[in-house]
Amino acid sequence: MRINDFFEMMSGMTLDYLFLSFMIYSFGGWLFETTIISLWESGHFLNRGSLLGPYCPVYGGGAVLGIIMAHHIPHPAVQFFASACLCIVCEYICATILEDGFHVKLWDYSGMPFNYKGRICLLGFMFFGIATTVISRFVEPIVVSLFNKSDPRIITVTAILMALLLAGDTILSGIAFSRKSRKLYRFYIRYHAMLNREFRSISHAIQRKLPMPLREKCAAFQAAILHRNHILNERHNEHKEQISEYRDQVTEKVGEYREIVTEKVGEYREHVTEKVGEYREHVTEKVGEYREHVGEKVTEYREQVGEKIDRFRRK
Repeated sequence: MRINDFFEMMSGMTLDYLFLSFMIYSFGGWLFETTIISLWESGHFLNRGSLLGPYCPVYGGGAVLGIIMAHHIPHPAVQFFASACLCIVCEYICATILEDGFHVKLWDYSGMPFNYKGRICLLGFMFFGIATTVISRFVEPIVVSLFNKSDPRIITVTAILMALLLAGDTILSGIAFSRKSRKLYRFYIRYHAMLNREFRSISHAIQRKLPMPLREKCAAFQAAILHRNHILNERHNEHKEQISEYRDQVTEKVGEYREIVTEKVGEYREHVTEKVGEYREHVTEKVGEYREHVGEKVTEYREQVGEKIDRFRRK
C-alpha cells in the first residue's frame, strides 16, 4: 500500500490535501494565539509561535486528528471526546519535549483551574474538542471544495514546498532551542523580539485609530481582563502555598505514623522473639521427653527380642 493510499484510507483525503489542511489550521492557530490570546493575556499583539514561520503545528495536528476522527466516528459527541483526548495528549507531549528537551516553556496553564503541571488544563481540553469537531464537520468540507477547484499539480507542488519549508524551519528552530549554535540562537531571540515590537506597535496603532468612546471601552475591557488574569494568578499562588502547607503537614503526619509503626513493629518483633524462644524451649523439652520415652520403649523391645532369641536357642 502506498503512503498516499494509507492517508486517504485514514482521513478520506490524499496526503497533499491533508498536509495543506494541516498548514492552514496551523496558520489559523498562530493567528488566534497572536491576536486573541495575546490580547487576553498582555493587552496587545504578540508572536506566540514556537517556530520562525507564522504557524503553530499543535493546532494543525489537532485539526488533522479531528478530521481523522470525523472520518471514522460519525457521532459528534464521541468525536468530540476522542479528538479532545488525542489533542490534549499531543499538547502534553509537545510541552514535555520543549521543557525537558529544550528548556523552553511556550505556554503555562498554571493559573487555570484543573491543570496538570501547567502543560494541559480542562479549558484546553474543551477548546480542542469543540474546535476539532467544528473544523472537521463544517470548515474542512469548504476547504476541500476550494482544493478541488484548483489544479491538482499546483496543490501537490504547494504541499511539497510547504513541507520543505516546515522541515527546514523545524530543524533550525530545534538547533536554536538546543543552543547548539549560539549565532542561530541569538538570531532567533532577535527575530522574535523584532516581531513582538512590530506586533505591539500595530496593536497600539489600531487602538489610536479607534474612536475615543470605543477606545475607552477597549481600554476598560483590557484592564478588566488583565485584572482578572492577575486575580487568577494570585489565586494560583495561594493554592500553591496551601498545597505546599498540606504537603508539609502530610509529610509530618507520615513521619509520625512511620515512627509509631516502627515502634509497634519493634514491640511485636520482641514479643514474637520471646514467644519463639518459649516455644523453642517447650519443643526442646517435649523432644527430650519423647526421646527418653522412645529410648525406654526401644530398650524394652530389645530385652523382649533378646528373651525370644534365648528361648529359640534353648529349643
